[in-house]
Amino acid sequence: MIAKLFGIHVLEFGIGLPPKAFRVFKHKETEYTFNWLLIGGFVRLAGEDQNPSLWDKINPLTRSHMFWAKPAWQRALVIVAGVVMNFLIGILMFAIVYSNMGVPVFEGQQTLVTEVSDNSPAKLADIQSGEIIVRVGDTEIENAEQFINLVQDKKGQMISLYLAKMDANGLTSDESRVVELIPRENPPEGEGALGIGLTTVPIVRYDKKPWYSAPFYGAIEGTKEAIGWSRAFIDIFLHPAELIKNIGGPVAVVKVGQEAVQDGWMTMLRFAGIISLNLAIFNLLPIPALDGGRLLMIVLEKIVGRKWVSKYEGYVNTVGMVLLISLLVGVTIKDLFFS
Repeated sequence: MIAKLFGIHVLEFGIGLPPKAFRVFKHKETEYTFNWLLIGGFVRLAGEDQNPSLWDKINPLTRSHMFWAKPAWQRALVIVAGVVMNFLIGILMFAIVYSNMGVPVFEGQQTLVTEVSDNSPAKLADIQSGEIIVRVGDTEIENAEQFINLVQDKKGQMISLYLAKMDANGLTSDESRVVELIPRENPPEGEGALGIGLTTVPIVRYDKKPWYSAPFYGAIEGTKEAIGWSRAFIDIFLHPAELIKNIGGPVAVVKVGQEAVQDGWMTMLRFAGIISLNLAIFNLLPIPALDGGRLLMIVLEKIVGRKWVSKYEGYVNTVGMVLLISLLVGVTIKDLFFS
């Protein structure tokens, strides 16, 4: 939309990344396509890859509709518009969720099982990652530290754990199940008496608003969540070790997406919002072929000259695209064989 506002011809609007799967339709000069790599989307602008040696030979009327013919500030706005749109889509997805669920109200803390070790008492009792520990016997559990101390005092004794399920939206079931097990007196190094990992998470109640005010409150909460996820993604990108540990490709996205679909349409929308925000932050990285890399090239124009940058930008972007595809292949192999 920003490109058309500045009079730039949009030659292709693609869902996903090339190679092209098929053309959906064509309207005026714009071809709308569906591509094989279902990660984000792109627009192909008239003249964005034009050889600078040919600039002066192009018809002035045609030249006026080309990307490279526009001032640097207009080209920068066109590039940033894609990132902003991904961010706004994320907010929209979250806003729809909160408009239906209501505004989250935090009412305390609860203890979440994050992992279960093999051959541990918890594994034998079929305790699942993602369950909430409600109480031990008659003692209500408020946080992970309290639970750990309680289990330490019960080593070698039979205990009853009351567990509840929590869905992807943070809602905890009112129904619980009970398992009985004996904490180990001498657990293996690195494992606790039960062989589970724990974390303390907030207890959330959703205050559903009237239909006429729900979109307003939903937009506020959606913006808050979008900002929170963006900060989290930026923090991960600033820590390479954490990035390598958490990086995933299309296979991982599809797998998590299938789980989200099973949890209902609101969980699926929330997942779509998270993916959109991830793409927004990732696209801002100063890597060739990404929007951040293109913005960097515009800055370099002011330092070394417009035509010099344009002459080599195509080669730099090609190298960047090869590296991104290689990364995509690498994380796909990781998802298929090492996850």
